[in-house]
Amino acid sequence: MKKQFNILVLCATVSFMGCRSNDRPRNVASESAQGTNVSDNNAFEHIIVRDSVVVLKYKAQTDTITFPIVNPKFPALAKSLHPETILGERLYSIKKNYENCGCGYISLSYQKAFSNSKIISLWFHAIFVGPYPSETIIYQTLNISTGKPYKLTDQLTQAGQEYVLAKYKDTLLKRLEEDNPNRTENEYQDAYQQIKDSITQLTFDRVNDNYIVENNSLNVKTEPILPHAILASEINRNVDFSLDELKTFKKSGASI
Repeated sequence: MKKQFNILVLCATVSFMGCRSNDRPRNVASESAQGTNVSDNNAFEHIIVRDSVVVLKYKAQTDTITFPIVNPKFPALAKSLHPETILGERLYSIKKNYENCGCGYISLSYQKAFSNSKIISLWFHAIFVGPYPSETIIYQTLNISTGKPYKLTDQLTQAGQEYVLAKYKDTLLKRLEEDNPNRTENEYQDAYQQIKDSITQLTFDRVNDNYIVENNSLNVKTEPILPHAILASEINRNVDFSLDELKTFKKSGASI
């Protein structure tokens, strides 16, 4: 099934400097596909055997698509972590488009976050060049055997799901209110109301599989909702929940 996600449009340039990008975990993957935030390197070596790097070329310009090659023992997982599943576009089409204009998807990299005997958690960083340069972070926490998303509903009781949603919304609303007194631009007041409405209307489905495991915690996020012209007014939509904090809500047979 095609992975659905929103592309984050950047403030000004492809360099991504000076922009209030808030959709990333703390360790950015774009500089390296080799993660250090892992629970068990031996577990990753058993699951991910190496990287595959596809070079994109346009005139003197080159970029890369980097993705994990999964142990043949886990074919369903390999399919789920292939760039054609992650980006929803065939590699052939990505390469041809890049050759024609140096645009479209120009980069993909990934970062390892967590693995154990049942699940693997990592995230992809994609860069897209169209009318506006853009980037997105795509979270993947998957069942190793089936390749299917390991959702928070598989991990948490109903009370735990309600706790996560309530704390997530409260945290974002607090950030929004803390930011508001510092902003006087007229366009920000419209953005403020749009963000507030999007938070209050959030349902658990929006975060159920939009998280990764890292540093003994769950990092949960939702996608920004503002248009590119005022994206810099977005708040940080990443919220951490420690595993200790959630252990009382753990379902019997949960994988984390």
